[in-house]
Amino acid sequence: MDGNWSLDMLIEILIKLPVKSIIRFKCVAKTWCHLFQSPRFISQHFNISKKNKRLVVCHRDGDNNNFFIRLFVDEALVSYHDLHLPFHFASIDFFEFRVDNGLFCLLDPLNSVLALWNPATKEIKIRRECNQNIPSKFSTFFGTIGFGLDPLSNDYKVVYIWEYHDSEKDIQEPARYSIYSMSSDSWREFKDEDVEFIRDYEVCGSSNNACVNGVYYWHTYKYINWRWDYFLKVLAFNFSTEVFQLIDLPLSERGGHLLPLHNRIAIWDTNLLEDIEISNEVWVLDDDGRHWNKVLKIEIPVLQVKKMFGFWKNGKLLVESVTGELLLYDLEKEEVQTRVGGDFSYVYTYEESLVGLLP
Repeated sequence: MDGNWSLDMLIEILIKLPVKSIIRFKCVAKTWCHLFQSPRFISQHFNISKKNKRLVVCHRDGDNNNFFIRLFVDEALVSYHDLHLPFHFASIDFFEFRVDNGLFCLLDPLNSVLALWNPATKEIKIRRECNQNIPSKFSTFFGTIGFGLDPLSNDYKVVYIWEYHDSEKDIQEPARYSIYSMSSDSWREFKDEDVEFIRDYEVCGSSNNACVNGVYYWHTYKYINWRWDYFLKVLAFNFSTEVFQLIDLPLSERGGHLLPLHNRIAIWDTNLLEDIEISNEVWVLDDDGRHWNKVLKIEIPVLQVKKMFGFWKNGKLLVESVTGELLLYDLEKEEVQTRVGGDFSYVYTYEESLVGLLP
């Protein structure tokens, strides 16, 4: 391409650069610009980027009750910078937040506003039509999403689950399910027969859900006799086949936190047992998608831990304390190495990506 540099040699150098530098180099030559936009280069760059995982957290500021998204830039979780939220989301009290393969997905459930966001390229795509064809007498009172990459089509997709209240009849309408494709920039609502078997279940819209290998997993529950008694299951959605599946939990009365572990979905159980012991068990789902195996029981001082967020680098554990702090805990030394204050709603690992959102 230039001088004595071969194309392969140049690519080997460029794929190791941060996204900020690559964007700056787009103006060097048209051939470079085309190279940076090619799916192969984007994939090669992302494979390198995955070796430099960072931690991103969404937390609420206790002083003014605003949400912040904070990106840590070091392993010890000391250095960070706060990201500027997309305009619509900077002024609302609550939103759902998902991260997968370098992209962020945000949902304002009350106004049915969806945003896809690449913080590395600073591109943002806002979509407001996720509640199309809904009568004006209906108002949204619940909405949640699943977000992830379809590994077969290489297409980012969003599953949107929402419930409405009919103000005229004063009744709750059955949940609706739709899917958004980023490649086609279009929505498709699921047919009743595709979701009929999950109509009796309530999907939990929380940080306890996760995407692993192109499958999104939510906690879901079903009331028994319309009392406070209920049992839990996991709702899975395959982004490639676009099919839902219900999966039994290892212990139906306990949910835990759904998180990746070695490219498999796992339940990190931190439920209090008999008011004196916290379980701190980790269960992994088999390849058949039906059976769970207990693989770990983590010993942590009982009164400090409210929730586990999984392993960080060098085998250290990310946990939330009962006081709301994010702790980086060294299992070998049995000590807390870092404390991060804040009311934490979401904790994810993040890698930079060149994936474009705009035409």
